[in-house]
Amino acid sequence: MPIANVLILAPVGRDAVACATPVGQTGLAPRVCTDVVDLIAQLDREADVVLVTEEALYGKALDPLAAWVAAQPPWSDLPFIVLTNHNEGPRFTQFRRDLVPKLRNIAFLERPMQTISLQAAVLTAERGRSRQYEARAYLEAQQHAATELERLVVQRTAALADINARLRAESEQRERAQAALLQAQKIETMGQLVGGVAHDFNNLLMAVIGNLDLLAKRIGDDTWKARLVEGALEGARRGATLTQRLLAFARRQDLQSRPTDVLALVGDMRGLISRSVGPMIEVEIVDSAPMPPVNIDPNQLEMAILNLAVNARDAMPRGGVLTIALRHHPNVPGELSLAPGAYVQLSVQDTGEGMDAATLARAVEPFFSTKGIGKGTGLGLSMVHGLANQSGGAFRLESTQGMGTKADVWLPVADRGAEPGLQSPVRHATTAPATILLVDDDTLIAASTVALLEDLGHQVVEAHSGKEALAILTDGLHPDLVITDHAMAGMTGVDLAVALRIRDPKLPILLATGYAELQGELPIELPRLAKPYTQEQLSLEIARLLPGRAA
Repeated sequence: MPIANVLILAPVGRDAVACATPVGQTGLAPRVCTDVVDLIAQLDREADVVLVTEEALYGKALDPLAAWVAAQPPWSDLPFIVLTNHNEGPRFTQFRRDLVPKLRNIAFLERPMQTISLQAAVLTAERGRSRQYEARAYLEAQQHAATELERLVVQRTAALADINARLRAESEQRERAQAALLQAQKIETMGQLVGGVAHDFNNLLMAVIGNLDLLAKRIGDDTWKARLVEGALEGARRGATLTQRLLAFARRQDLQSRPTDVLALVGDMRGLISRSVGPMIEVEIVDSAPMPPVNIDPNQLEMAILNLAVNARDAMPRGGVLTIALRHHPNVPGELSLAPGAYVQLSVQDTGEGMDAATLARAVEPFFSTKGIGKGTGLGLSMVHGLANQSGGAFRLESTQGMGTKADVWLPVADRGAEPGLQSPVRHATTAPATILLVDDDTLIAASTVALLEDLGHQVVEAHSGKEALAILTDGLHPDLVITDHAMAGMTGVDLAVALRIRDPKLPILLATGYAELQGELPIELPRLAKPYTQEQLSLEIARLLPGRAA
């Protein structure tokens, strides 16, 4: 600890030396000042006690000294010891009274006095000054602590603000994810409902188309009746197309995916697309050959492209340009969330009106349409979206209001070595009369199908359940072919087929279904015929399954 400094102002004679000697004997450091100005100058050098004689202050200008005292920091109260004489009278009394508020911490010692009295007074004043220094250290520590606390508060506040921002972002992201999950669940529920409705509708159309097929063959030359029947058939075919869209949206259509030359498919469709969009719209096809085959159901892809083209036409009422572009991507972009591999990007772009952000966000929703009443079902884009996803690809829409729309269908490239092809079915095939076991739990559909088969010359035995079919076989029936519905109560068509193959591994079985209930791997491989089917399609399948009976 440094030695305390005692300032001494005693300008008369040897008073300064007389005061400094006993002060030094206490272990303190005396410093003699020449006058009041020198004293004020020395005060700024860590003075601890001031010892001053009365005559050094009497009659002097003390305002600068009083100003220094008043300007001390809150912790400081410098002690002054004033040595007085036996001077009496009102002037000296008033002088001493005026010193008290000017110097504040003041003590008076009357001379003559003993050395021990002076030393005791100086040491007492120095101890008081030491306590002031301790208070200063405490206040400085408090101030430092407050500053550090404020810094920590600022730092912690910034950290909390950052945490709050991250929590808010995570909460918003969670809300978006929950909204997306809710939307997905809603669409999945709607898909299940739509799939069931499509199944029932397909069965109804099966009865309508089957009976109209038979009626059309018996009209003869009556053109008026023929026109009515053809109109009814056209309506039924449109209904069948609608169910295909419904099943595509629900991702439950029975896709016959195979390696397909999409470039050749688009080229073959050019005339159909041009006729569908009309003469006011120019159709351009852009490709970068060679293009690898993609794994897709070609019939469903044709319908998807036609849907996109018709949507583009409706967005260009005053004409424009429709561009169909194909591009091969050996490595799919990561932002599409597709499985790793190679893809073909099929883009259908128009120069039409485009969509605002709100419409674009809902464009793929089922039954959402901006077209007028009766001009659209709102299932076209949903069908394309369902087809792309069910085929292992993706569907993306980009649109800016007033600048057109671009629809991208990403399709997985078929495995290497697979040969692409667009199979063309045989248009005419007949077979010799055969014995056919027909199994369908819907009596209306069964009656229609029996009529179609008998009209083709076949002998038909009818069963309305899988158990009834097995009982008929047990009774001794040996059919040449079994045609069975799949969705039946108690025993499905697949279950029945498995039981029939155990009895007769070579028995031909045709599975007819109006709904893709068949999920995953089947226990046995079965040919399928999608409802609603025409008599010609039924005849072709029978001819393919009974080649030895061709007529």
